[in-house]
Order: sequence, then C-alpha cells, then structure tokens
Amino acid sequence: MADAKYLKTVIAVSIHLAGENPIYGESATRVAVNDDAAGPFIVLSQSSDRLVLGELTFNVEELEAVTAAARELIDAFPPDK
Repeated sequence: MADAKYLKTVIAVSIHLAGENPIYGESATRVAVNDDAAGPFIVLSQSSDRLVLGELTFNVEELEAVTAAARELIDAFPPDK
C-alpha cells in the first residue's frame, strides 16, 4: 500500500444560474455519473419546491449545459473500473 497513488475523479457537477446556491438553489441540477458494475450511467437530480415528484424541468440553454456536463463526466470516467 506504500506505493498506492491517489487519483481525483470528478463524479458529479452542479449546473445552476450565477448567484444561486449550487446545492439547493432553485435552478440547481446535479449531474452525476454512477456505475452499478454494468458501465457508467448518468443520474440527474433537482431540488426545488416547484417540482413534481419524479419530474425534471429544463429550459433549452440549461438542457445543453446539463448534456455537456454529462458527456464530460462519462468521457472522464475511468474505463473498466
């Protein structure tokens, strides 16, 4: 274990409007990569009082940012891990 190397792997990001809290702000969308041993997949979540349970809402600009973040996370995910 003495030769073990620590790596940094980004597994989640927040897409939100400038000036809003990235964790619980009304515009915040969490984009995360997950892996249940069958390969990586994206998990999206939002926390807002205006949401209906099980529903995510995006305007076009936000959807493009969320999609770009999801692709970056998948592309950076270590293969075969």
